[in-house]
Amino acid sequence: MCTYNIMQKVILKKGKEKSVVHRHPWIFSGAIAHAEVSDGQLAAVCAHDGTVLAWGYYNSRTDIAVRLLSFGDRKPDTDLFVNRICASLTLRKVTGITQCTNAYRLIHSEGDMLPGLIVDWYKGHCVMQSLTLGMDKLKVTIAQIINDVLKPESIYERSDHEGRKKEGLHEQSTQVYGYTPEIIEVNENGMLFLVDVRRGQKTGFFCDQRDNRKKVKEIANGRDVLNLFSYTGGFSVAALLGGAKSAVSVDGSGSALQVAHRNCEMNNVGQAHEIIKADVFDYINNNDITQNLIICDPPALAKNKASVNNAARGYKELNLKIISKCPADSFLLTCSCSRFIDHKLFQQIVFAACNDAGRDACIVGRYSQPADHPVNIYCPETEYLKALLLYIY
Repeated sequence: MCTYNIMQKVILKKGKEKSVVHRHPWIFSGAIAHAEVSDGQLAAVCAHDGTVLAWGYYNSRTDIAVRLLSFGDRKPDTDLFVNRICASLTLRKVTGITQCTNAYRLIHSEGDMLPGLIVDWYKGHCVMQSLTLGMDKLKVTIAQIINDVLKPESIYERSDHEGRKKEGLHEQSTQVYGYTPEIIEVNENGMLFLVDVRRGQKTGFFCDQRDNRKKVKEIANGRDVLNLFSYTGGFSVAALLGGAKSAVSVDGSGSALQVAHRNCEMNNVGQAHEIIKADVFDYINNNDITQNLIICDPPALAKNKASVNNAARGYKELNLKIISKCPADSFLLTCSCSRFIDHKLFQQIVFAACNDAGRDACIVGRYSQPADHPVNIYCPETEYLKALLLYIY
């Protein structure tokens, strides 16, 4: 299916081989002496002396100019993609993901050594996202392999991520194979959720918060819950099924809140659930917080390095208001999904919020993304989700 030409190559500047030798999958534009390859095409990555170090795809438009698919002189081919896709499913099986849910991330970009590719699995239906130009040129091959090897009921492409613009790509949403229902009902640890793969955020559901939903369910008994940036109410469902007395879901999207309430009703906890459509920053500024289990899971406030300082201020403002207003004997699960805010910085932000609020608090849990969102050991940037569970006295 795939053919390659060794004449297509990227030559690194002298002394810039270190990251490739250490198997980091990204090569930044500043490390490249010259490129003999068109944008989006696969090429051999060569040291200054011409030694082939790795293979990847190139894009002159982006800071990450090459994303690597293989190391050494092995040229990526169909067999490599088959092996990577099969290995990704094996990982989900051996870590128990497929036993507890039928909604999980099947391929997590660099985490599964297929950079630029996201594939989520929803009850037998695949939703693909192509994030980069190079992967966009490979997606027909990838979709055919998924269809042949995994035999899903359908494959739907949901390539509408804003990062595609930097890659020189337009948004693309289309049916690839079979028929994907507009709404898919999935099961996660005994909880039922509706997934809108066409109009929902990302591919329709936040599978990466699975473990944290389970934790919330474990600590929710007898508590009142405030679920901020609730989206379709996953944390609200988990808390109410865990014995919470009530749950309020706050989000800026009316359509997401309607799905949240449907999710609660489907799990027979709708009577204890309330939805509020509001900007969350405005809501916490203008309202008291009487609930004693609060979940704060905002969208990524830092989308690049340049926005880290502003994002840090935003995260601090959110946490400061919540910590200042919540009653004693409260749990706060506070999250960041930005890879530019690392665990250390996030804890420092939350520390500063607690300090400014003058509240005693302790960390009772630190959490990252689950096993279906694996972190590439050579690429720490693939670890993006962090959450702290605080107990506030």
